Amino acid sequence: MEKKTGNSVNKEASFYPMVVIYGKERRRCIDILDEVVTDALNGADEQMALSTYDGSDVTLADVLDDLRTLPFLSDHRVVVVKSADEFISEYRQGLEEYLEAPASTGILILQAVSFPGNTRLAKKAKAIGKIYSCDPVPVKDLPGYLSQYAGDHYQLKLDRDAAAMLIELGGDEAGMLVNEIDKIATYLSGHKDKGARITCHEVELLVGNNRQYNVFNVIDAMSRSDTATALDLLDMMLTQDRDAQFRAVGAFAWHFRRLYQGRILREQGVAESNIVSQLRVWPHSVQQQFLRQVRMMDLAGLGAVLQQLMRIDLASKTGGGTVRTGLEKFICHFSHSQQGQTKV
Repeated sequence: MEKKTGNSVNKEASFYPMVVIYGKERRRCIDILDEVVTDALNGADEQMALSTYDGSDVTLADVLDDLRTLPFLSDHRVVVVKSADEFISEYRQGLEEYLEAPASTGILILQAVSFPGNTRLAKKAKAIGKIYSCDPVPVKDLPGYLSQYAGDHYQLKLDRDAAAMLIELGGDEAGMLVNEIDKIATYLSGHKDKGARITCHEVELLVGNNRQYNVFNVIDAMSRSDTATALDLLDMMLTQDRDAQFRAVGAFAWHFRRLYQGRILREQGVAESNIVSQLRVWPHSVQQQFLRQVRMMDLAGLGAVLQQLMRIDLASKTGGGTVRTGLEKFICHFSHSQQGQTKV
C-alpha cells in the first residue's frame, strides 16, 4: 500500500509567491511542507531548484537573492525557511515590501509555529499567497481526521472502534496518531491477506501490544494489592518505552473502561464467556485475569478510577505534575483500597 501525497494541498500552490505553514502539530506541518515543496518543484531537480534554510541563521538578503535567481531547468525557484518565527519577526517589514513586487519565478515557503492573522504581513500573504494552519486537531474531530488520513494516504478504511481504540491507546496528539497509522499501513502492506481495513486487532497488535499488556499486568498486581510489584512494573514500562510517558494514562484508562463495561455486562447477567467475547479480550491467557478483575471492582470504584486518571492526564498537560508521579500515587491508593476486598 503505497503512501500517497498531495491530497491535502491545493495544486495551485505551485504558483503562489509565498506559502506559510504554521502550527504546533509538527507532524502535520512536515507533511504539508513536503507536499507543497513536491508540488512547487513539479518534477524539477531539487539540487537545481530548491534551497532550504534555518530561520535562525539566514538573512533576508540571502533569501531574496535566492528567490530572484532565475531557475535552471525548472519553472520556479523554491526557497524554504524552516523554524521561521525568529526570521519573520526580524524581517517582517522587508517581507511586506517583498510581497509588493515578488520575484516572478520565486516561491518562498515559511514554516513557523505562529503566524498571527491580524498582521500586515499575514494579510498580504493571504491576498497573494497561501496559508496552512496546523493547529492541534480537536479531540472530537480526531476520528474523522484519522479516517481521512488513512484513506487519503493508504486507501485504508479505519473502523470506528479501531479509531476510538487508537486514540485511547495513543493519546490525543494527531501527529503521534498518524505515525501509528503509518506503522499499521506498513504492517498491512506486508500481509496482503489482511485486506484494506484497519480493525481493533491491528491497533491492539501494533499500538497497544507491549504497553497494553504491561499496563494489564500493573493493574493485575494492583488488584491483588501487590503495590511493590505494580510500582516495579510501572517503572520498567516507563523506562523501557520512550513513548509510554505520553500514552500510559490513556492505556490505563482504556483498560479500566473495558473493566467498567465488563462489570456492567456481568451485572446484567451476561455469561463470562460472552463478556470476554463481546469486549474482545485476548489472548486467552489473560481472560481469566480480566474476569477476576471484573469480579473484584464495582461500578462506583471504576468510575472513581477513571476520574482520577483524567485528573492525572490534565495535571501532566498543565504543569501540575508528571505522569510517573501521578500514576505512582494512583497505584498506591488503589492497591490500599483493594485490601480486604472480596470477589463478588
